[in-house]
Amino acid sequence: MKQSSLLVVDDNPGIRILLEDLFSSKGYKVGTAASGLEALELAKKQLPDLIISDLRMPGISGIELRERLLSFNPNMKVILMSAYADKQEMDELARHYIIDYMLDKPFDLEHLSGVVDDLLNKTSTVSILAK
Repeated sequence: MKQSSLLVVDDNPGIRILLEDLFSSKGYKVGTAASGLEALELAKKQLPDLIISDLRMPGISGIELRERLLSFNPNMKVILMSAYADKQEMDELARHYIIDYMLDKPFDLEHLSGVVDDLLNKTSTVSILAK
């Protein structure tokens, strides 16, 4: 079975390191990027199964990153996180864009880990029914 891969995108190095350590220890292949532009370059080369991205970053936002990434990999899962967006803004984004999960910062690592596991294990209806 293919090892699932993640790309963590955040301008905060502490978040990148924390999530890289967490998901690497769970057996995921993890890449990190400090900006949306860096993430685009990495994602084109590595084709991650899931992106965990900050919503607000210098350069391009998490929403713009999501749009660009899905244009060349429509099956990629996307989790957006933000410390600044309020519930109404997060709900509005979820209504207008295909986002697999929205997460407020600070977040619970165990909860995020479960969300990632769920998203990456739901690859097809057949595998869900077979469980």
